[in-house]
Amino acid sequence: MKREHPVFACFYEAMSWPAEWLGAKSGMNRMRSRLVARLGGRILEVGAGNGMNFIHYTDGAEVVGIEPDWEMLRRAIARAHGARARVSLVAADGEALPFASGSFDAVVSCLVLCTVPDARRALSEMRRVLKPSGQLHFVEHVRARRGWLASIQDALDPAWARVFAGCHPNRDTKSAIEAAGFRIEKMKEGAGGMMIRGCALAV
Repeated sequence: MKREHPVFACFYEAMSWPAEWLGAKSGMNRMRSRLVARLGGRILEVGAGNGMNFIHYTDGAEVVGIEPDWEMLRRAIARAHGARARVSLVAADGEALPFASGSFDAVVSCLVLCTVPDARRALSEMRRVLKPSGQLHFVEHVRARRGWLASIQDALDPAWARVFAGCHPNRDTKSAIEAAGFRIEKMKEGAGGMMIRGCALAV
């Protein structure tokens, strides 16, 4: 399904520039590097956005990035050309991945599962396209475990989703990952439990 959010795409691009300018000093760039820098083989990045992760992949990786938003995809093309890894881009939805089962060594989800309309279906698709014992590597913002923070997220959710291209700040992504048939191997929390980073094994 073709999706376009030109205003949000411009806003996200403007937010991305400070991280690019600061390079390794940027906290976002460190997070992205920790997420993908050690991955090898054939990798699927779901919801590649404007391509900010591409520079952090190693030169031995083969990366396929999918993105349904054409405004984001257009911005990702230039960053794909500047990457050390071999990067190809596909316009596609996470809920219906156009790849054969067992096609990838790893799947990357970076700030995606908050926005994809059907997160459980998307996770099932990620598991399907992974090779046996392949891993999902993720960084996501989620519903906080602290009651007062979670209540704020719940209250903000309707307006937040309208302004930020369908992003929902209060999803229980950890449970969704496990329900899709993954076993979380390691996970770290940050920002008061509103961010999670880790990897999960397809079982």
